[in-house]
Amino acid sequence: MDITFGILGQTTVRMHGNMTVKWSHRRERNVLAALLTQPGKRMSIDSLVAWAWNPDEERPQAPKGALYKCAARIRHALETAGAPAEMIASNGGYRLEVAPDVIDYQVFRRTMHDAHTLSDAGDHQGACEAAHASLALWREEPLAGITSPPAETWRSSVMDNDWMPANTFLLAELLAVGKPAEALRQLDELGNDYSAELWFAKLRLQALTGLGRYRTRDEYFLEMYRKFRQDHDGEAADDLRALNEHLRAPERLVPDRSDDLETALARQHDAPTPLRELPRDVGHFTGRTEVLAELDAAISPSPTSFVPALVTLTGPPGVGKTSTAVRWAHRTVDRFPGGVALIDLHGVGPAPRVEPAQVVDTLLAALGYPVDRIVGTAVRATRLRGLLREHPMLVVLDNAHDTAHIEPLLRVLVDCAVIVTSRQRLTQLARRHHCPVITLAPLSPDASVELLSQRLGTRLDREPSALRNLAGLCGGIPLALTIVAERAATRAGSRLRTLVDQLRDPALLLSIGDDGDGEASNLLSAFSWSYHGLDPSVQETFRLFGLHPGVEVGAEVLAAAAGVDVAAGRRALDVLVAAHLVQQPNDGDRYRIHDLFHHFARTLVTSGLQADRARLRMASYYLHTAHNANRVVYPHRLMPPMPPVEPGCTPTRFTDPIGAIRWCLRERANLNAMCSYAADHGLHSYAWRLPHVTGGILNRFGFYDDIMAGLSLAARSAAALGDHTAEAATLNDLGYVSLLAGHDAAGEAYLAQALDLVTAHDNPVGRLTVRLNMARCSRHAGRLAEAAQLYERCLEEARATGNAERQATASHELGKTLVELGRGRHALHHFHRALHLRTLIGDDAGQLATHTELTDLHRQLGEFAAAHTQCGHALRLSTFVRDLVATMKLYSVRAHLASDEGCHDEALTFARDAVDLASRAHTATAEARALTSLGHVLSGCGEIREARVTWQRAADLYRDRRRKAKAERIERLLDEAPSVPEIPEARISDEDTESLPAPLPTARRNHRNG
Repeated sequence: MDITFGILGQTTVRMHGNMTVKWSHRRERNVLAALLTQPGKRMSIDSLVAWAWNPDEERPQAPKGALYKCAARIRHALETAGAPAEMIASNGGYRLEVAPDVIDYQVFRRTMHDAHTLSDAGDHQGACEAAHASLALWREEPLAGITSPPAETWRSSVMDNDWMPANTFLLAELLAVGKPAEALRQLDELGNDYSAELWFAKLRLQALTGLGRYRTRDEYFLEMYRKFRQDHDGEAADDLRALNEHLRAPERLVPDRSDDLETALARQHDAPTPLRELPRDVGHFTGRTEVLAELDAAISPSPTSFVPALVTLTGPPGVGKTSTAVRWAHRTVDRFPGGVALIDLHGVGPAPRVEPAQVVDTLLAALGYPVDRIVGTAVRATRLRGLLREHPMLVVLDNAHDTAHIEPLLRVLVDCAVIVTSRQRLTQLARRHHCPVITLAPLSPDASVELLSQRLGTRLDREPSALRNLAGLCGGIPLALTIVAERAATRAGSRLRTLVDQLRDPALLLSIGDDGDGEASNLLSAFSWSYHGLDPSVQETFRLFGLHPGVEVGAEVLAAAAGVDVAAGRRALDVLVAAHLVQQPNDGDRYRIHDLFHHFARTLVTSGLQADRARLRMASYYLHTAHNANRVVYPHRLMPPMPPVEPGCTPTRFTDPIGAIRWCLRERANLNAMCSYAADHGLHSYAWRLPHVTGGILNRFGFYDDIMAGLSLAARSAAALGDHTAEAATLNDLGYVSLLAGHDAAGEAYLAQALDLVTAHDNPVGRLTVRLNMARCSRHAGRLAEAAQLYERCLEEARATGNAERQATASHELGKTLVELGRGRHALHHFHRALHLRTLIGDDAGQLATHTELTDLHRQLGEFAAAHTQCGHALRLSTFVRDLVATMKLYSVRAHLASDEGCHDEALTFARDAVDLASRAHTATAEARALTSLGHVLSGCGEIREARVTWQRAADLYRDRRRKAKAERIERLLDEAPSVPEIPEARISDEDTESLPAPLPTARRNHRNG
């Protein structure tokens, strides 16, 4: 395919068969050039503006509009030219979808790769031709005419990393094929701009030697030697002098034309002796049995041989990658004819990064080869490859920065076994070379204890529990375990329990280890080097983990805290996962951070407006998402008033109750922690609301401890705000949940406090709400007459305030209490009054509950026709109210009605449907009630055994939810089976654990329908 785009010079496009710079205006050329430097990758609007506008030009005030116009013109030009490329808008930026082989720069790189491959195979003539063709693509300096800072940076990088190495390679290959004259002409064509480069100076000396121009060579040497000295570059001067001395020696470095370079050099150097360039083996090495076995399988499946495989060891800082590689290398050193060498590439850390050319020189020097006798990275690499082909070895490339850092070395080490260790995941390496990637996880608790035991000896026998606690604090990170063991060893007089107490302070745990031996030996420094190697935006995302109260978090939460869209948040998180600073435990959008890294992230959080805003956005996300979940599950329930969503925060919305419930359960730990976190940071308006919008769903599953802990915090936060209505509403809820949890005395105390507050602040609706729950408390305790009196009083107060909704509730609850007192005829009046009021105010859910109660009451009174009439009304309402728990109760009532009428098959169908509905509603107490009804129907059908199994399930569910009285009631039934007595229907009012009502601006509706 012909080259269509050119950036090795001015930006050109092939139009009508010719490459032309006049395909559009300069601005469009600049934008296209920027996109061509990164084909297929998205560039943001800001990045494109920074590329396309030169420093002396005024930036557009509306960059999005300006880029839109440029994009339109570029698309038109591409279409006119028939160019195989498409400019696509992508997430607030643009990308150019184009095949790399139509861009001159990409063709240059590919051709140079081919040249290196030819050279490695010994075809130096072919390598020369390929390199010539590659360099011929350069028309002038790349991106000519674009002077913006990003363009200058890219141009400088390409010249240094592509153009100069390509010329050096070509010159070295020309010398290798015995063409010093052509090499000299090539050097002259480079001009004076590059004459002062050491590599080119060395190549010129070689070329002059090859031509026999010794006097010119010596003059040139003296000129350049003085220049390097004058420039205070003594190292370059000495390097040049060493080469000149070798060139002046009797033996000639450049081979005769009849010899190839390999033969000439081999005559001058004997075969290398096996290397043993390894650190000392790690004492008390613990665990990693499976990893060592994987290395055996990949590299040395036989105890006496090896295969030239490439394996990557990756994992977080301090997890023991280097120690594991060193242990395996010591175990297998005799299997490699050329020996073993470990080279620290310093990909992460304070030392300068070791580049591939330095690795080649280091290995040649270690093998005893006179490195200074040959000039040119390519030729040195060729010689090393030849040596390793005859004497292959194991090479451990330790601490690689990324795939690009080691890629050039893999061609040289192709005959060797290579282990690469890196904190990065190195996915590109695995993809290109199909090599196994072994990820080292933290040590197991047992292995952690074993490591400490080996280092601390018999001292541990006196404090075995302290040892396990000490290991637990280190989270399985070997570096942490080693540092802690050293600290314990140097404080032999201290008890381990004391050390455990001290190290519970995360700041101390991260900082120990630098006792006069440098900061780099502690965890804080080890983690910091990984952190500082990240881009600023990714660093910001990592710091957000320090703001989050839990160690596992969703991508949406972090994106909200950062004030960015979720896609941008995921990109940063992917980088953190690749760097092993966070984990992605499954395929979902959940991310987990190790406890030690969580502590480290917290040390990076600084006080200030940026952190405060991020914290506020995070709290806003959790509150409003929980509120959205609650509204989907309980669409008719009153909610507390919500503050506005914080700018930059996008709460999650739900389309169905199941998704909302799953989110709430998945985030349960974070929601609980966020209540405390918000209160600790003075976000009291969030702290008091959160338990109210999460309690309903948590209540379904009986998480009473979570709800009560949250509401206790909420009450304190409401008091801190001086919001007496919210405080009373919260105490009211605490009383209600305490009753559900079986803490009757505590429940009554909370309700009494709530009543005092609403009375003191003259809140009649709030007072009525609390009294409704106090009446429920009396009924729950079995004080039915007292409960009936309280409901009557509530009914009078509701009438006095004109509150139809609470009138309906009081009438409904009074009717249910009278039924339990055996006064069913009196109850009818109150149910019909409740039904009338609920119809007036449009409370469909309330009407469904009352029709269901009337159905059951008429059944008990033997008025089956009236029961069926009420049941028909309830069924119609259930089709659009869509409340699973309310529908479950209706089907239980239908089952009893059918059973009383002798329709046992129909009764069983309805009862089983009720159990299914309760199960789908994820409401344990409702499921227990449905099972109780099913057992009763089964017993009536003579299925005693199945009835007993069903009742036992119901009793277990009640006990799991601390409903002791209900469980004992069922267990008495089990004791009396098979002679099953008639028992009164279990009342749904005491068993409905579906939700908590929400506080109103003036009061709380903390009573239950049905």
